[in-house]
Amino acid sequence: MVKDRIVLLDSLRGLAILGILLCNIPLAAVPESVATSLTLWPHGMAPASVAVWFVTQVFFQQKFYSLFAMLFGASIILVGGEGDDRDRRRILLLRLVSLLAIGLIHGFLIWQGDVLNTYAIVGLVALWARSWSPRRLLQAGVGLHVGLSAWGGYKMLEHTAKGGGDPPAGAMSRFLAGVHADALQYGGTFSQSLVQNAKDYGNFVLGSFTRWPPIWPLTVLALMLIGMGLYKLGVLSGKASSGAYRGLIAAGLGALVIVGVAEAVYTVLPSHAWPVRAMARWLQGATAPVVSLGYVGLMVMAARVKAWKTIPAILAPVGQMAFTNYLTQSILITGLLYGGRGPSLYGKVDRPFLAGAVVAIWAAQILWSRWWMARFTLGPLEWLWRLVYRGPMPLRRPASSPLIPANAGTQVPEQ
Repeated sequence: MVKDRIVLLDSLRGLAILGILLCNIPLAAVPESVATSLTLWPHGMAPASVAVWFVTQVFFQQKFYSLFAMLFGASIILVGGEGDDRDRRRILLLRLVSLLAIGLIHGFLIWQGDVLNTYAIVGLVALWARSWSPRRLLQAGVGLHVGLSAWGGYKMLEHTAKGGGDPPAGAMSRFLAGVHADALQYGGTFSQSLVQNAKDYGNFVLGSFTRWPPIWPLTVLALMLIGMGLYKLGVLSGKASSGAYRGLIAAGLGALVIVGVAEAVYTVLPSHAWPVRAMARWLQGATAPVVSLGYVGLMVMAARVKAWKTIPAILAPVGQMAFTNYLTQSILITGLLYGGRGPSLYGKVDRPFLAGAVVAIWAAQILWSRWWMARFTLGPLEWLWRLVYRGPMPLRRPASSPLIPANAGTQVPEQ
């Protein structure tokens, strides 16, 4: 079966995969419980470290997770269709079940920050909404996201009303001792890092689906439904009006300003008070989909302006092999940081070093993806994955097959 590629989706997927890396690498460098903290970061609060933290929190954190989840929702329709085609539904089911298996292998054996298992499980729920109208999908997705945000806000206010904040000194001492013990395991031998990684991943998977309410899976479901609705409306494929994308950009910019102000206030306050931190983190999560759609608007407008259309063209090959790039990122960052796998830098490097590593990986993956996609029809792991859920297809690109065009609003055939 010949399938059209929507190049804008590839560009957005490439942007999401690269953006996610800056959020993921601190989680592989120190224990996750302190990886996103300003005050508990093991290397202190040097100005350069704080600057990297601030940029990550305002412009990256949760925005690219949200974007990728929405794009995953769109892919459910692209693969499974909107109707009751049994063959396409079978292919989609095989795709998601095999993704679940790959995610579990990735999480237990490579990096505990895996999200593929969650995407696969939630996707098995979301696929039954493929036939819904765009309005119904958006109502369900936005309603669920607003409900989850309201619940989070209520719990935050409840905790504050009870005089909540940081734990007392004794509890904090025990917490930090646990963080130190985990860091020793991750930075130890290969077997120590492997066992600790598997332990933390197992706890994450179990906790995600047994804690009530299951915030993380429901958040992913909301974003997938929103992505499905926006894809049906043509927003994620570049078919909406310029006015619509300008509106998304304006809304995203407004949300960025709100989060930026909240994070700035928290950063500059000498006490770094818990209520301010909690409010900034809540605003970050509540507005993340709005900012993500602002990035969608920027990408579409860049594709429509000659001076900027190179940006989506550069990102499209990265997105075409997003699966390969995502798993490769995990191998690279754990090989760099985990004990017994390479330099063993776990717990030894500050945020500026991690940001530099991210930029180096970005450059490598952009160049590698362009080289590979100029010669092959799919990324290497995409091709192997496709063998499982759809069957074999030629990997080598015919000599006459064109590269992805700079116009990211068009469609080109996937050979």
